[in-house]
Amino acid sequence: MKASDYMVLFYASMVAVPLLFVLETILIAFGYLKFTGIIEILTALGLLVYCMIGFKEVYSQKKRSINSLSREVTVSSKETRIKHGRGEKVLDVTVKRFNLGGKRLEAHTYKVKGNRFTTVLDALLSIKSEQDSSLAVRYSCRMGICGSCGMVVNGKPSLACETPLLDTAKEDRIEVEPMRAHPLLKDLVTDFDYFFSSHKKIHPGLFRENKKEQMNATSIYNQSREERDAYLPFSYCIMCGLCQDACPVANSNKDFIGPQALSQVYRYAMDSRDQKGPKRLNLANSLEGAWGCEFAGACSEVCPKGVDPAAAIQSLKFKMFAGEDKISD
Repeated sequence: MKASDYMVLFYASMVAVPLLFVLETILIAFGYLKFTGIIEILTALGLLVYCMIGFKEVYSQKKRSINSLSREVTVSSKETRIKHGRGEKVLDVTVKRFNLGGKRLEAHTYKVKGNRFTTVLDALLSIKSEQDSSLAVRYSCRMGICGSCGMVVNGKPSLACETPLLDTAKEDRIEVEPMRAHPLLKDLVTDFDYFFSSHKKIHPGLFRENKKEQMNATSIYNQSREERDAYLPFSYCIMCGLCQDACPVANSNKDFIGPQALSQVYRYAMDSRDQKGPKRLNLANSLEGAWGCEFAGACSEVCPKGVDPAAAIQSLKFKMFAGEDKISD
């Protein structure tokens, strides 16, 4: 019998004792029994036997469960060690570096040992520290906040600090190269001057008609949850430039302001605290602005923060088509 079965019998016996006591009282009253307590004694003895057997079974079952769990944990740990070993693996990391003499990118391959916690940035810094100190890499926070370590990893614009080495590798090989939509400075470091100037063109900041009140505000600018949600998803941009690099228009048209700047136009246009109004939308109303976007959607796909520049740009087009960028007299 299982331990649960003994527990059922135990509780059943506890219920049966009072009933038997009542039955015995009735039988004595009618003269059928001459001695009292016989039934209680027999029931108590039976109950005691059931308890002893039941407790023994419960203890045995608990011991079996602990042993079984211990075996499962041991097997699981063994499988994990077999699968990951120490989690270390040697990969070929190919870095496309610019050759000043040949004026072209050349592939340099390095052997790098990594585990499941190693990022592409960790691998590059290991190469720089132990194999080739001349390798140029830009980075800062190493936790996906500053956006400094943007590069192309296996053909996709990515943040090196957020890209796991083993999971991204294909056939124990990974290829890293500089971003294509930004002028190259050295190795994996690109020039962001045009990118930042494009961002500056859209006046990225809240504009208030009363400058004196803005600089010396006497109260907070209250917003409802709906007003906040209208712009909040687009305020998470960290200006890493990945969307610009993935955009086919930005790669072919140097005058295109880019998805990052346009998404920020929408971000401030939707902020209820901003009073720039139609002037804000007018900044994007050109072929170099929102109308230059071909809606490939690549910018939204590579954003590490989940910002959706493609949706912002299409929303800007809708607003301008509706005439919200017209400045009334």
